[in-house]
Amino acid sequence: MHGDIAQNQREVTLKRFKEKKFSVLVATDVASRGLDIPSVDLVVQIEPPKDTETYIHRSGRTARAGRAGKCITFYTIKQKMLLSMIENKAGIQFEKIGAPLPDDIIRATFRYTLKALEEVEDKVIPIFEEAATKLIESEKGDTKRALMKTLALLSGHHKAVL
Repeated sequence: MHGDIAQNQREVTLKRFKEKKFSVLVATDVASRGLDIPSVDLVVQIEPPKDTETYIHRSGRTARAGRAGKCITFYTIKQKMLLSMIENKAGIQFEKIGAPLPDDIIRATFRYTLKALEEVEDKVIPIFEEAATKLIESEKGDTKRALMKTLALLSGHHKAVL
């Protein structure tokens, strides 16, 4: 959402987000002002704001009504002092982490893959029995290795990470 979207379209979009028709809402700072969405659990800022009050306003979209939430703010080395200023003025301490490593990305994808596996219906499983048997045989009976290879492929991370 951005400031040039018509009000009726904004309302429809917000309604669908609140109804969980989609799980992500991307909004510019202008579009996000005044939004009252109680179940936001993550705010991602692509850069830190210039002042503490704006940071508190943006990050405060999470953790409403006793709920927990996270705010991730991307920053450059040049913006590091700005973050220090926000910490000092707001009396908070940011947890600073680096960019994710390839293994971190694979693990995150893996968690998504496991969640998606919960949605596999029992009725379709027998269709894959022959393929599963062949896969296990190709791995010389090592079922754990066969499963790990399958999960690697499903997660999209089946090539060596350099």
